Amino acid sequence: MLNSTDEEDEERLIKTIISWSNLFIGVFGICSNILAIHVLLNPKFLVYPFVTYIINILLADIGSGIGIAVYWNYFFFLTGGKIKYCQIFGLLVHFTYSVSNLSLIFFALERFLILNFPLKYNAFSRKTIGLLMLSTWLLSLAVEIPEYYKYEEIPINGEIHCKIVPLDGTFAFVITFVEIFWEWAMPSIILMILNGGILVALCRRKNNPMSKGSNESGIVKALLISCSMQILCPIPRSVMSLLMRYNIVQIPVVIYSAGSSTFIIISHSFNCYLFMMSWSELKRQYRKIFCCT
Repeated sequence: MLNSTDEEDEERLIKTIISWSNLFIGVFGICSNILAIHVLLNPKFLVYPFVTYIINILLADIGSGIGIAVYWNYFFFLTGGKIKYCQIFGLLVHFTYSVSNLSLIFFALERFLILNFPLKYNAFSRKTIGLLMLSTWLLSLAVEIPEYYKYEEIPINGEIHCKIVPLDGTFAFVITFVEIFWEWAMPSIILMILNGGILVALCRRKNNPMSKGSNESGIVKALLISCSMQILCPIPRSVMSLLMRYNIVQIPVVIYSAGSSTFIIISHSFNCYLFMMSWSELKRQYRKIFCCT
């Protein structure tokens, strides 16, 4: 049986391995998403209105990478909580995650309407998509504001430490609503319904406008995979959060916080590659950048 010192050493080792792994994946994802946005800003890609969705998703993924992988994993877990501005970055993590969810929902909604009601709906205009993407940022900021107040900075021995405030009463209900319902349950249900409708429409329409090999067809496939990752990757975090919040199980905070974010970091780091691999023209542009043509 391990004594308390051995348990602390083991916990510290696990935390360090997870945190450095998350940091590496997150930084890789941030760089990948920045490169993808640079490529997509090429005029030959901007002619496709749906590119606005992709850029918005990648911007949100960059914010999530900075907040989760860089700030929380490096500055928080690897420094023992001796950090400043944890309220701002705590809000950033949840804020950008919500933006990513809403962007995928609007993207999937447009594809759903076009495929299932082709005579009634066309692709949204660039202006409409722009307004929808702006609304994802404004709405997410409004809903996620409580996350700012979940953290507080406490001076200890002349150093600033970040602590999570006690969650009880109405505040606990609000935080649970935001983190479980708004960030995971609601978007998961909506995306499953929309993706199911998209899949059914694609199966029924053998001669649909998005023929095999077209840009639109590949993008829809990437969208379906991205939505699936957005649904599945937060499950460990949401389950552990509920179990700990109601004292069903107890997990060391550093292990829970670092480990539960790993799947989310992976999802947000590889979204850009999903769209790249599904779009031949975009793939060729990447090859030109790396002198592989």
